[in-house]
Amino acid sequence: MRLVPRHPRWLLVVGVLVVLAAVVGALTTSEDTTRPGAVDRTGTWVSSPTDPGRRLLEVSRSSEPATASVRVNPADLRQTWRGTGAAMTDSSVQMLSTASDGVRRLFDPAAVDGARLSWIRLPLTATDMSPQPWTWGWDGAHATPSPQAERAAAIVVRVAALQPQLRVVATPWTAPTWMKQPPEVRGGALRDDALDQYAAMLVAQADELRTRGVPLRALTPGNEPGRSADYPSMTMTASQQAQLGRLLGPKLHGRGLELWAVDHNWADRAVYDEVLAAAPGVFDAAAFHCYAGTPDQMAGVAVPPIVTECTGTTSSWSEAFAWDMQHLVGEGIASGSTGLMTWNLAVDPHGGPRDATSAAGCSSCRGLLTVDGSRAEPGPEFYVLAQLARAADPGARVVGSRASAGVSAAAFTNGDGTVGVVAYNGTGKDGVLSVAVPGRRDLRARVRAGELMTVRAAG
Repeated sequence: MRLVPRHPRWLLVVGVLVVLAAVVGALTTSEDTTRPGAVDRTGTWVSSPTDPGRRLLEVSRSSEPATASVRVNPADLRQTWRGTGAAMTDSSVQMLSTASDGVRRLFDPAAVDGARLSWIRLPLTATDMSPQPWTWGWDGAHATPSPQAERAAAIVVRVAALQPQLRVVATPWTAPTWMKQPPEVRGGALRDDALDQYAAMLVAQADELRTRGVPLRALTPGNEPGRSADYPSMTMTASQQAQLGRLLGPKLHGRGLELWAVDHNWADRAVYDEVLAAAPGVFDAAAFHCYAGTPDQMAGVAVPPIVTECTGTTSSWSEAFAWDMQHLVGEGIASGSTGLMTWNLAVDPHGGPRDATSAAGCSSCRGLLTVDGSRAEPGPEFYVLAQLARAADPGARVVGSRASAGVSAAAFTNGDGTVGVVAYNGTGKDGVLSVAVPGRRDLRARVRAGELMTVRAAG
């Protein structure tokens, strides 16, 4: 089941963040094996939806005859892969502050049991996964983070010390109330006469985050701009989004940052086309969500697409593996997606914490981790991203591949010369999956029905 659309003390704080980053950096560099360059990236891994003992399990390659196959064409170079990630919502911030091992499991690029994520989607306001509503302050010249934003930035800086390849895309769910009609945090629309001020505020927020050590790479002007709901949210017309792009693009590009368009569902493709046509050369990517439409609606968009939000809810592990691999990995990447981010990094056992006064939003959204006290348990989406991250580093190139019936797959060539393939055995039978690359011996492994498999081999 998939969710329906919803969705002077500064000097002291900066000093604390610098010290925190140094401490974490010292911890993560004390052994060479924690650095990406010291890790053997080749191997074969499987993850089972039903057997916890077979999750991120490294297995031996098989010499048995293949019962299913993925044929790779490394000469068919396609889009550049950005990587995998999830959102640092307020729920995630609270949970990762108590789960001592959570950050390592999510981001450590050498963690045997980790997801090895390389992206964080950072909300610039409260979301439906926030216990209280909040926005940054803005006086027309200076952007002032809320305490919630400070806590999120501190964890991001900690993650960046652990994961050198970390990149952040920042997204507001709403403008400050005085820029909206009606003037409320929940719902409403951006006013036309506030466009200049809103754009200036977003640029100032980007500057402030980078000053704090956040490895910001990109920004979107708003989350799901076609949706107004009883949680922090805000609609923007296509015309407003294009105008914001024209205001933001040159300033962000001058800072070495990217601007991503729209940040709504596959089904909203017509809005993407309208925005991109009205602001040519302004946007660097098109951000998509998975809650309505189909992944092939990303294909052919004017700038490279990327999936920035999708979440599991009440589906079983088997259903999640099958759906994610078909739609987000197989069809999504074939349609041009350059990366995959899910929703919450972490939630509590009740799918929160979140605003108890709001009946809207997602009360059943899964996190990559479910945190209970100091214990963090990975969910199925954790393993989908973990298997994908083992196949493809940020900067890899997607290459052409063809899978046999019942198998969903994507293939990559990496900067270190390795070829990576992530696949799902949807044949309904246990068997031997073969990865065939021209000019080399087939790579085979025994995979159970419903399992994920990653093969990464030297060139």
